[in-house]
Amino acid sequence: MDQILKCFIIDDEKKARENISLLLNTYCPQVEIIGEAGDKKTILEGLSNLNPDVVFLDVQLGSITIFDILDELEEINFKIIFVSAFNQYAVDGYKYNALGYLLKPIDPKLLVEVINKAIPLQEKDEDKEDPIASFNQLYAKIHEVPKISITDSKGTHVIKIPSVLYCISNGNYTTFIRKNEKEIVISKNLKYIESKLQPFGFFRIHRSYLINLDHVNTLVKEQGGYVVMSNEKSLPIARDSKKELYRKLNVI
Repeated sequence: MDQILKCFIIDDEKKARENISLLLNTYCPQVEIIGEAGDKKTILEGLSNLNPDVVFLDVQLGSITIFDILDELEEINFKIIFVSAFNQYAVDGYKYNALGYLLKPIDPKLLVEVINKAIPLQEKDEDKEDPIASFNQLYAKIHEVPKISITDSKGTHVIKIPSVLYCISNGNYTTFIRKNEKEIVISKNLKYIESKLQPFGFFRIHRSYLINLDHVNTLVKEQGGYVVMSNEKSLPIARDSKKELYRKLNVI
């Protein structure tokens, strides 16, 4: 009988926790999800009381990172799998001897691979691995530039996601505004595009605009509120999006 791994999921976004749960239930039958958390208090309580075997950790939790919480623990007696839409935390994550670092959106194949590493019978040779070589492989993998393939009337374009400044809704069509590149218009609505780009740091500030938070230059509170993007274009912020946008940009 396969060993059951008790799993705890940490992410400050409910949809992200639900997505990990769905992937685990679908592809990893040897995993039992025993709990989840999205805030510091619940995270510390869960890690202390539930005794998980494996913990999925989102790196960025609002204005703090998971490292701020891990440093408060007296000991870490569970296996760690980091999950993030960003890759800049690789070195910090490595010092916790993480089994892996998965980029959002999670690739099911990579998820299965990292879960298999958590099973003691399958990691009997793990101590023989060269830790430096393993880290170099992990570091190279997570620094790959994420891409997305989109199709318009001219064909399919493979674009680097960081080059996308923002997307504009035109009914059932969406226009991609890119840095130093031509605009691309595709026959998909903005809600669909949002579901694909949200894990990469994109946020819907308005019914007509989905922006790349890395390309926000200025947040202006006057005239109802708007953002100035890196191409100097101003985009309005919907009233019901302001609070979450300020949180994501760590406005103090």
